[in-house]
Amino acid sequence: MFNINYFIDEEMEYGSEESDSAGRRIRDVSDDSSDSFSLDEIPVPINNTFDVTLPATHSYLGPNLEELRGRTILDDGIYMNLPLLIKQTVLFPGQTLPMTIFNLQIIDILKNCIKNDRTFGCVSYGSPVIHQIGTTAEIYEYREGSGRNSFHLKAKGRQRFKILRIVTPEHNKILANVKVLPEITLGPPFLDQRLASLDHLRVYPDLEKNVKKQERIENLDAVITPWPAWVYRQYDPARLSMKIRQHLQFLEIRGGNVPKDPIGLSFWVAENILINHNERLELLRYDCAITRLQREIKYLIEDKIYVCVQCETLIGRQSHMFPMNREGPQGTYVNPEGVIHETITFYHVQGVALSSSSPSTNYSWFPGYAWTVAICKRCSQHVGWKFTATDSNLRPKVFWGVTRRSLKDKDIRIKKKD
Repeated sequence: MFNINYFIDEEMEYGSEESDSAGRRIRDVSDDSSDSFSLDEIPVPINNTFDVTLPATHSYLGPNLEELRGRTILDDGIYMNLPLLIKQTVLFPGQTLPMTIFNLQIIDILKNCIKNDRTFGCVSYGSPVIHQIGTTAEIYEYREGSGRNSFHLKAKGRQRFKILRIVTPEHNKILANVKVLPEITLGPPFLDQRLASLDHLRVYPDLEKNVKKQERIENLDAVITPWPAWVYRQYDPARLSMKIRQHLQFLEIRGGNVPKDPIGLSFWVAENILINHNERLELLRYDCAITRLQREIKYLIEDKIYVCVQCETLIGRQSHMFPMNREGPQGTYVNPEGVIHETITFYHVQGVALSSSSPSTNYSWFPGYAWTVAICKRCSQHVGWKFTATDSNLRPKVFWGVTRRSLKDKDIRIKKKD
């Protein structure tokens, strides 16, 4: 842990204000949701025509971004000096990070990154510390803005690292000595202790019938080991991945792209499922997909609701998540003021009200949709936006984007009356 007082970040300056996607303060609101809606099933939008690849392009950053070709891969275990940016978000490998920067010193740092290996470090801050584990981000597109000094970029999370020492030669120019952390990959638990005579009968446990066949073989393998087969199955990355994908079938049915690779899946779940900030930091700390998947399964219960982080008003339900981005139901976007919003899309929410201003397409993260600011009806906390199609042929007609920082999860506990 390191003291955050050394660092100044534009997102920290703007992030404390409740603002809409264009940076305007919320004023008058009008009720848009009725308490008559309950946790009963709401019809899922069908025949959707929206191109879910569009939000991942972040076209709102402007045209003619310069594309950087190639890929930077850092050796596992290498020690290096890395420029750092401190953000509210927790960046995971594989996650896209769009940014708009106005701070001239940070712009200089990023330009130097582009001249070298295009890589900087992204770490999350708490209060009053930043965390030692972060993720390298590789810039793959950028553009210098017009008018006032600004810099737009898209970066991709690559590899985890650990901060060993902070070097701050100048105020607001943050350099750290870091170690790039390896990702430990373990094979099937019976790989080294198995009956070779049964190899021709082994199958990959991707289907229910294959799972049962493989379990019978594993029961025989376990005879020559100190532990029963069920113990080893808890450490099988293929089986853990299959269980998680079964929980996430509702997203795949709605057009979501859930990774099959255990490593990619473990990071994808941490990014896209609503997990509290400290838990996400713990997931980033783990160096093996098996450990992450074991912990993530606990979050994928069926009856989970999302409530306002301030007053616990019911906002949404996990089963109402709806992917409007090919990268998953959560997308990371940036508004014109440079504030990054991790936004989860739902086809139904409740307990919210809308601002009285007309829907706007300015800087819309979803091309073809106009946004209206949404706030919690009870505490007036900014929770997200309602997106309305501007084309009569566009489906879905309406969906909601709710910021991760405005929500927390809450298990449903139904007590039966005697």
